Amino acid sequence: MPKRVLVIVAHADDMEFMAGGAIAKMADLDYQIRELIATNNERGTLDPDWSREFTADARREEARAGAKVLGVNPDVEFLGYEDGRLSETPLNELRERCMRAIRRHRPDVLLTWDPHAPYEDHQDHRAVARAATEAAMFSHFPLYHPEHREAGFAPHYVGERYFFAKSPRDANKTVDITDYIGRKIDALCAHRCQMEMTVADLKLQLAASGLDIPFLADADPKDFRPVIEAQIKAWAASVGRRAGFEYGEQFRRVRFDGIERWARRAGSALPDDF
Repeated sequence: MPKRVLVIVAHADDMEFMAGGAIAKMADLDYQIRELIATNNERGTLDPDWSREFTADARREEARAGAKVLGVNPDVEFLGYEDGRLSETPLNELRERCMRAIRRHRPDVLLTWDPHAPYEDHQDHRAVARAATEAAMFSHFPLYHPEHREAGFAPHYVGERYFFAKSPRDANKTVDITDYIGRKIDALCAHRCQMEMTVADLKLQLAASGLDIPFLADADPKDFRPVIEAQIKAWAASVGRRAGFEYGEQFRRVRFDGIERWARRAGSALPDDF
């Protein structure tokens, strides 16, 4: 049965990097997928000639293009917070906006950054992880923001949560994305300015390291796809190999809270539909 999915992230390329293959797979199962991006992404460039306004506009268009490649509703929602300063936003404010989105879109599944993952050095990721997770935990409690109900957004329970991280802890679900690795890379490449920055940043790291890696040294940030494809395939292969897949993405999955434990005690199991 097709499900409704909400992806809550900090930046315009987070979804594609961390869960692009799984999202494309969900879309092919006719899941209805929406994306909520917390920041304006206005600092996502290494080009000193770009203004924040120009960068934000470019990133918004790229977010819509990337979503379309994956099969996500291209009407991406942006909360408009300043890039790189999301932790300065009061937690309760950001949590309320995430909760409002949950009650409006009424997802069966939430995907977001893992608030418990170690070694996350981006404050925006940490902030949105905590806010989105707490919002999903309490979105079915009517006395949390009763003004939402007055606006037509009734309490709603989110049964499944998929948490992703750069350094995951307690990952318990690997999704086979072998048939979707191309779509994942295509979606990332729709984020042109971010992929140019990624390659330029790798070249800076290489120069600082003093190592000789001709593939990176000779790479042109404007022709970013070969580097992005090599990087994503290497990462997805390392994840997939451990689960017997050619390419994979991993998550810490929480489903129906205590019901999963009740099911195990009863000798039953929740269906694994993807």
